This record gives sequence, C-alpha cells and structure tokens, in this order.
Amino acid sequence: MELIIHFKTLPQDLDLDGMKKELDYVLEDNGWLLGSRQEGPGGSVELELEDERLNPKYGILAVKNYLQQRAFAPDTTIELAGMPVGIYE
Repeated sequence: MELIIHFKTLPQDLDLDGMKKELDYVLEDNGWLLGSRQEGPGGSVELELEDERLNPKYGILAVKNYLQQRAFAPDTTIELAGMPVGIYE
C-alpha cells in the first residue's frame, strides 16, 4: 500500500534527509521509502507499506504517530489511495 506524506514545512530541527532516516527507523521491516521531493519549505515523502505479511494499518499508525510526536504542522497530510487525511484527525 502506498502512503504519501505531504508537508508545507518541516519542524525546525529536521531536514528532509533526517526525516527519511527517522521514518526508516520507525517503519523497520513494515515499509520502505519510494521517493521524496522538496520545493522550498514544503514537499512530500512517498512510502510503500508492507501489506502481504502484516496489516498495513500498523504502518499507517506508526507514521501518523511519528508525525504527531515530531510536531509536524497541522496542515500536514497523509495520502492513502488518493484520499488525503490530516495527521491530527
């Protein structure tokens, strides 16, 4: 299952490379990075969540929890199957 994180800004103490490293740690064997882009302060990170052996909801919850714990802006969204959802919803 593909998940895309859309952000308008990153937390002050984080850059895109740091975010990707932290997401890799959070997901462990439950997903991997497909790509990323940054235009000015905003951008996106595209992830593939493992859905063959495990239920992808665990990866979704792990990513959402990570974004909340790192205090991403409220306008940050995760996109699943073309539907954006706020990280604090």
